[in-house]
Amino acid sequence: MADFNKVILAGHLTKIPDVRTLQNNITVASSGIAVNRKYKDKEEVMFIDIVVYGKLAETFGQYTAKGSAVLIEGRLSFRQWEQDGQKRSKHEVIVESLRLLGNKLADNNTTADKKQTNTAEKEERVITDEDVPF
Repeated sequence: MADFNKVILAGHLTKIPDVRTLQNNITVASSGIAVNRKYKDKEEVMFIDIVVYGKLAETFGQYTAKGSAVLIEGRLSFRQWEQDGQKRSKHEVIVESLRLLGNKLADNNTTADKKQTNTAEKEERVITDEDVPF
């Protein structure tokens, strides 16, 4: 039997993507994703670390923000390191494919534009007797 390592998740980003360039000029972005699971009357939330490499990392950092809805496809990875003399480890998803389900940045801009438009409309409607030229 062949081994298979594939992860598909849909959820919302838990933090602003941290985009950086490694010494070998590879761009890396890391963030987290919250995935909800509902069953009976309960809801369970899982928080999963994700890592994106290369050109996709640049796009990820540019077009997403905390709260952005995304669909990711990738593979599960296990990373180990030593910090302050203690061995550390964690699982994370290495993202190979990414789809934006709703652009948080665009949604925020649209909301701001609507507020400005509504304010302008209210200001246009307020006319006093002093403003009338005759």
